Amino acid sequence: MKNTLITSAILASSLIFSSATLAEEDSQPMKQWSVGVGSASVALAFEETEDDSFGGGALSATYAFNDNFAIRGNLYSLEHVDYSDVELTGFELSAYYGTGLATKGFKAYVGGGLYSESLEVSDFDEDFSGAHISGGFGYNWESVSLDFSIALRSTGDYEDLVDDREEVAAASGSLVLAYRF
Repeated sequence: MKNTLITSAILASSLIFSSATLAEEDSQPMKQWSVGVGSASVALAFEETEDDSFGGGALSATYAFNDNFAIRGNLYSLEHVDYSDVELTGFELSAYYGTGLATKGFKAYVGGGLYSESLEVSDFDEDFSGAHISGGFGYNWESVSLDFSIALRSTGDYEDLVDDREEVAAASGSLVLAYRF
């Protein structure tokens, strides 16, 4: 009998708490679009040769279907950190599953997508594309959001550049400040 009363009290309190939480979530307005600018980077780690790192700017647009699902596109233009005449331009398109994507407050997400980019050095031009898995976190204020995301990329096209002589690891990251509407 005593266990039944304790179990009933716990269930009743959890139902009251969950309904209060749902009412609070429903009262928050969803802002589905965000457009912003930020910094971006791409890092390539080679097994034997010198690693390559690129940094620069990015434009980002996100559409949140609801608080749990969103798509994001990033356009970026980067420079090699050691050789300013080496440029990397491209885009990433990602689909995310997470929490807090459309409402005010903390957000976290994981997902995947595609990337496509072009490496340019004076008379040399090479294109790379593939898939990536990504994730991130951030915070949504009333009209502004801040996001940090990182992606691990497939490396097939990068390995072709070094004729499959060595293993390659590739990652990208971005920090974006955006306007929400």
